[in-house]
Amino acid sequence: MRASILDGTTRGAAWHHRSGRRMAVPHSHAELEVNLVVEGRAAYVIDGRRVELAADHLLFLHPEEEHLLVAESADFRMWLAVWRPELVAAHVRVGLDPAAAAGHPAEVQLRQAPAEAARRLARLFADVAAQDGVAREAGATYLLWRCRAVFAAAADPGQRAAHPACARASRLLREDPGLPVAAVAAQVGLTADHLERVFRRETGLGLAAYRARLRLERALGLWESGTTDLTRLALDCGFGSYSAFQRAFRARYGGSPSELMPRVAVDDRVVRG
Repeated sequence: MRASILDGTTRGAAWHHRSGRRMAVPHSHAELEVNLVVEGRAAYVIDGRRVELAADHLLFLHPEEEHLLVAESADFRMWLAVWRPELVAAHVRVGLDPAAAAGHPAEVQLRQAPAEAARRLARLFADVAAQDGVAREAGATYLLWRCRAVFAAAADPGQRAAHPACARASRLLREDPGLPVAAVAAQVGLTADHLERVFRRETGLGLAAYRARLRLERALGLWESGTTDLTRLALDCGFGSYSAFQRAFRARYGGSPSELMPRVAVDDRVVRG
């Protein structure tokens, strides 16, 4: 998990996302995140289950929820905002919104906002994104309150229940991306082939591909924390060898780690653009 995606003393921020700028690896962070879909369709994998997004969907991603945007239509656009835990906690202290401080939720927090409420909320996202300093801080606080208010009044879009083995497998791989697929299957009580079919049906990704993305996420984190020995980094992330790491990296990013790692690590931090 990345400790934080906000820099310095910033406690809240908002930005706009267009199709084509999605992060390539599963990730989580310390901040509460909210997505508001403006148009188009997309799909996340959240803690091992696939979640479909459409216009006016409002999605809450709580701290430590592993998520990956795996599909987007060409016209997909959404607003995102994140808030540090201390700002969320302040809402609880002043009695504004106890639900906002909830930790890792049992179910995906997704609602279909009424069209007019979604349009008004999108304008507020845009206003906050255009501010800086004290104005952004105040706007981000109000935005959090409005997001929760709209969420509370919105309808459940009726996502089907996830297979419990997928969430369990996802958690096991996040804890140890070096686990063989057979070991994951044994721990969730399914054969490897059965788990592979279920996981692919639920998420759109094979287990090995998902595991490779988790390993690449860990590799980017180690690089950012100062580990520049790529062979050591590969082994620490669960790859059996540097060549296995190189193949996975090249398949995801189109070049070798020695050539692209510095740029990919930077792009990973600023993909919110």
